[in-house]
Amino acid sequence: MAFLGWLLALLSGCTSMRALCPLEGGRPWVEVRSPHFTVRTNLDTETAEEAAQELELLREGLLQAWGGSFDPPGTVDIIVLHNRSALEEFTNIRIEGFSTHTEDGPLLVLAGHAYALSEATADITTQAHELTHYLSELALVRQPRWLSEGLASYLETIALRPERREVILGHIHGAFYNQVQRHGWRTLDELWEWDSKGLLGTAESRQYYASSWLWVHFFISRHGARFEDFQKRLMQGEDPRQAFEAAFRGEEDLAGELNGYVRRPGHMNYRTITAPLAPVTSPLQTRPMRAAEVHAIRAQLFLMTPGASPMEERLPHIEREMAEATREEPGNVDAMLLRIRSTEDPFRRLALARELVEHHPDSGHAWNAMAQALDAAGNTSEEQEAARLRAVELLPGSVSAQNGLAGYYARTAQPEKGLTAAQRALSLAPGNASVLDTWSTLLFQLGRCPEALDAQQLAVDMLHEGTPQRLRRTVHDTLARYQAVCGPDAPPAAATPPTAAPAMETP
Repeated sequence: MAFLGWLLALLSGCTSMRALCPLEGGRPWVEVRSPHFTVRTNLDTETAEEAAQELELLREGLLQAWGGSFDPPGTVDIIVLHNRSALEEFTNIRIEGFSTHTEDGPLLVLAGHAYALSEATADITTQAHELTHYLSELALVRQPRWLSEGLASYLETIALRPERREVILGHIHGAFYNQVQRHGWRTLDELWEWDSKGLLGTAESRQYYASSWLWVHFFISRHGARFEDFQKRLMQGEDPRQAFEAAFRGEEDLAGELNGYVRRPGHMNYRTITAPLAPVTSPLQTRPMRAAEVHAIRAQLFLMTPGASPMEERLPHIEREMAEATREEPGNVDAMLLRIRSTEDPFRRLALARELVEHHPDSGHAWNAMAQALDAAGNTSEEQEAARLRAVELLPGSVSAQNGLAGYYARTAQPEKGLTAAQRALSLAPGNASVLDTWSTLLFQLGRCPEALDAQQLAVDMLHEGTPQRLRRTVHDTLARYQAVCGPDAPPAAATPPTAAPAMETP
């Protein structure tokens, strides 16, 4: 790959005051689809295609943490901006990128040369961390939070060596190593209870992240076979605590070992893992993006980029971009979807969704938006069912559409009809907490109490730092209720299956 092209792309980037330079004098935007990524960017076409290929290379490298045979399906959306200051237009804090979740999966937003994976100065920690979360949710049926964050932090330091056809895993995480050296670390017992502690302060939260990295690094370096056994048990759905105790049976003083591991000079005398890295030659599909699509991306960035700016400050920018998108392309689906989602009045939202479906009857996203708007307006009639069925028909690979249909049947107490859609959603996103929450709701309504409890515990196990607080609270509250009804001390089952709280839409 012509890696110099990354730097040239940055230096020759557009100079408009509008950071994304959608049209006025800047290079046009392109969309590049590879087998596992959709990259939308205002880099030139050649560089954008290199970005997609290098993201495929990063994915291939991360997969080596679970062995070369692990190759899950699914795609990740990526927005790549042209320089390090590009995000400043959309937030009041300086960031180099962020991750979030859309209805159908993860979205990474990268800026500067954070995507130039083979440059010596490249910072790929954001995408490596978030891609690890995505992949580990597919690899491990269950995972406690300390393992989820520890693995993501461990793999942040991945080093790709395509010229040698190798990848190196396990380099020291400098920031977290300094953290535990200066401030100590949390015990494993404390980490097991991490997710039950709710929101933590910045310093305490950082200590939990650093401690999770430390324990994972220690286990891989000093107890590799046992740690692998632990993960294999999680892949089979075993309870995490029981799986850990079985895998590490006979190890009496892990805390003492860890203390010596940290205190020993020379960066813990750690070892890295070198694995083969096969060349990646993925087929690509590249197309120029329309002006309306670019304005819709800008509106999306104003809506979701992290920062302290309240929504009332963001709304004028969002409205401006949606108006530009509509002017360029009246009835643009992306712009209308954003307008619908940013409208608080449920009846106005429903009116907009009906209008979108009228203009785009063959858009699965339009039908899905109308189903969601009907639900928000309190309409659980056959009209919502028909809209959800049409969305699933047009978007068979949509997690949101499948989970939405399953959730509709849960909310209308028709669990038998919801099982197929819930199973399809699970096959598409087995580590999605919202999908698991819907699945457990249906099981609970069917009176399959132990299975519902297990599924809800899985949902708790799949929560990580990117999970919205509303979903986190719902998942924990539902687990507590199921434990009261389905646990060993629960009263005898009622003659008719119990009902459950409404299942949540996929975030």
